[in-house]
Amino acid sequence: MIAPRARTDLTVVELDGEAVVYDERTQTLHHLNATATVVFTLLDGTAHADELAEEIADCTGLQQDEVLHDVKKAIDTFAEAGLLEASDV
Repeated sequence: MIAPRARTDLTVVELDGEAVVYDERTQTLHHLNATATVVFTLLDGTAHADELAEEIADCTGLQQDEVLHDVKKAIDTFAEAGLLEASDV
């Protein structure tokens, strides 16, 4: 299984812990809440969902199982929106 990676051709602007992602290919804006922004910024292709969840849980004090559910959901949403590298979908 390949670790998910955000597409490098996207324009990402972060403000106050949230992000707007512009996909020039589809001319679509995606608004990410704070949780989705954290996950999206970690998608560099070096870690799988469980590793990301562990890292986030360690930083926030949340339960890893709860975080893992949210991380997987966010990754699925990013994949459906076409925001991940094609080989990672």
